[in-house]
Amino acid sequence: MTGPMSGTISGSATIPGAGPTAGTAEAAEAARLIERWLLRSGAQIGEGTERGAVAGWLDREGRPEFVYLEITGYYLTAMAWLASGAASSPERAAEAREHGRRAEGWIARTLSERGVPPTRLYLSSGRDDWRNAGVFTFDLAMAARGVASFGAGDRRAGPRGAWEELAADLCAPVERICVGAAVLRSHDTVAGAPLPDRWSTRPGPHHLKAASALGRLPDGVLGEPLEEVCRRTRAHWEARLTEAWPCRELHPILYGIEGLLLAPPRPPTPPTPPASDRALEVVERVYTRLMGLQAVDGTLTETTGGGIVRSDVLAQALRIGLLLRCRGRLTGDHWAGRLDGLARALLRFVRPDGGVLFSGDQDVANVWCAMFAHQALLLHSRVRSGATDPRLASALSELLV
Repeated sequence: MTGPMSGTISGSATIPGAGPTAGTAEAAEAARLIERWLLRSGAQIGEGTERGAVAGWLDREGRPEFVYLEITGYYLTAMAWLASGAASSPERAAEAREHGRRAEGWIARTLSERGVPPTRLYLSSGRDDWRNAGVFTFDLAMAARGVASFGAGDRRAGPRGAWEELAADLCAPVERICVGAAVLRSHDTVAGAPLPDRWSTRPGPHHLKAASALGRLPDGVLGEPLEEVCRRTRAHWEARLTEAWPCRELHPILYGIEGLLLAPPRPPTPPTPPASDRALEVVERVYTRLMGLQAVDGTLTETTGGGIVRSDVLAQALRIGLLLRCRGRLTGDHWAGRLDGLARALLRFVRPDGGVLFSGDQDVANVWCAMFAHQALLLHSRVRSGATDPRLASALSELLV
């Protein structure tokens, strides 16, 4: 297991085939609007018991319906990325650090005073949600990763032991859920209540991202049994992704590919190529297969068999493709055009105020879609303008929301 993620931008990347194209300015402007929306829209609760928590989405009046531990973890990672050099100005970077401290504070207070919160903690009474009958390992892993991503990069987050302890507190329920398991289990039920059979309630490729996130936590945060479960989880779902799709939904498949990108470095075994090269070959092969589903208008549907077009799926696919291109993969004009198509399709979901719609049939602004889209569109604008700061792509490789 490696040390903590630094939250700083370092390293280098070469952008093959970069050059101006239609939509570069639009992508850059959309990224600035989304950044402002994430920091100033009310997506993060500003007062009351849940101050610092982050909503799943804002309704048509701009009000949060519920807060979400998983999305608060994503938000911490997004704030770490903004603070590390992705923000549009030093002032916005400072705002990101302050928002991250508030989110971290909510997680710490909630675990201390109330334990693990419901999956979707509604801000008004009388709301039922089947997700609240379970405690999900994926959500806890994303929250722990967010705490580590932000804590490692923020000098005012407290001593290293404080955020490490908070990350360990989030991992403790995962360890209990996965005792004796071969790979990460999806969830534990609350009071034995059954959950519907969905991709999120089954072990699946999305657990590659969870296992990789947990594997990048500082030494000592995870116990050895959970470390071993995470290693087996990565090996199992990497094999499944390279053989046949383990599910029909593109969202968890893309999570799996992200998990391959985020996986802790493995030592090379001579005379094979370096582990990083082998990992990128797997990512490129799986991603190329998935992009065979792209329509002529640049879109991807939510499943391998069709369905609606979702902005989170488009943004996930765009981020992965750009990171591969930054590392010398997906070269040539053909792939540049394919990624341009994803970017044009994604731009159609960005509202004038910077909120991002989940799908074309909704009129609410979705917070996780906004975070995914911001990363995708900002990197796309830099790559296609030819002015990419190579450190941005390097940071995104570690701080992929």
